[in-house]
Amino acid sequence: MKGCQLGHIFHITDDITPISGVTGVITQLSRYLTGKGWTTTILAPEGQGNLLPRDGTLITFPLTAGGVWRFPQGLTSYLREQAPSRGQGFHLHGVWMGFQWLAARIASRTKVPALLSPHDMLNSWHFRQRGFKELRKLIYWRTVAYPAFRHISVIHAVTPRERDDLHLWFPGQRLEVIPNAIDLEEIDRLRSSLTDDSPFMPAEPYLLFVGRLRPQKGIELLIAAFAKTMKSTQRKFRLLIVGPESDPHYAGKLRSLVRLLKIEKQVSFLGPVVGAPKVSLYRHAWAFCAPSQTEAIGLVNLEAAALELPVVTTHETGLCGWEEGGGVLVHPQVEELSPALEKVCSWSESERQDRGQKLRQLVERRYSWQAVGPQWLELYSSLI
Repeated sequence: MKGCQLGHIFHITDDITPISGVTGVITQLSRYLTGKGWTTTILAPEGQGNLLPRDGTLITFPLTAGGVWRFPQGLTSYLREQAPSRGQGFHLHGVWMGFQWLAARIASRTKVPALLSPHDMLNSWHFRQRGFKELRKLIYWRTVAYPAFRHISVIHAVTPRERDDLHLWFPGQRLEVIPNAIDLEEIDRLRSSLTDDSPFMPAEPYLLFVGRLRPQKGIELLIAAFAKTMKSTQRKFRLLIVGPESDPHYAGKLRSLVRLLKIEKQVSFLGPVVGAPKVSLYRHAWAFCAPSQTEAIGLVNLEAAALELPVVTTHETGLCGWEEGGGVLVHPQVEELSPALEKVCSWSESERQDRGQKLRQLVERRYSWQAVGPQWLELYSSLI
């Protein structure tokens, strides 16, 4: 980019596991920057698997034993050694753990420009219960987190909806909106290598969910709406739920709900599926359904759309132009989701394919790295 001063970005995160959506954001962003001549380094916890970035560098730090705060040993001295160099910036991902707090404090003390991406962790939905867990988070925010983050150079929001929420948490600070993006070249490479011998593929047409099994994903709404839809439609479908059981209690409730609704033969929990097998599940599904209570776009929505699979998701994702592009948006309620699924199940094959092709085109225009990447280059350049 003309006039762009190349630099070194340190991505700092407490979670770099392959099943994390934040991991996908970080690795794709790192790959894009490296391809444009920047230097990137990912700083993350030790012992989270052997996930290594294709480009850039991954440095891991052991965590303090027995702590839930995920405080990294050795990160302080490492960042202080890097701070004197010019042309560097810290990009913090997340808000609740020791990694981000420590990096924010060092950035403030050493005058290193820093960018914070909360990744929808401060959405008001997370605090509606107002129980002990939520109260503890609010106390932590006011006494520990915000005093460190109030000096951050830029706060990044994924959608305008998230930006409006973040104004309340970061009054007077600079906020910038850049959407999540999807690596279409990687998607197309996996797609071209597919075979039809996936062990997960059912014989019947199926609806697909991919993501962590957590309350904010709205999976119980999907199960209830699916059961209601199957009673009223002549065409019979399966529902495949793919993803790790991040919340075992919630996962148990989902299985109990399936038994209660007597749809055990139609609903399958496949656990985590990654790489080519996951792409194969996308490509052979009838439609993708993610009724999230809160989500900043959601990479799974973009993955499905990039593979020309029609996507039913919620207004809460903040996706722009989704319905005009062939997708379906509802509010996270069974009363809205069930009629939407009925329409999905009544589509002809040609309508389904047409919607999928339109969504792919929308992703190319708005959510590809060709569209989103220059926005990051401009922001990083202004930062450092």
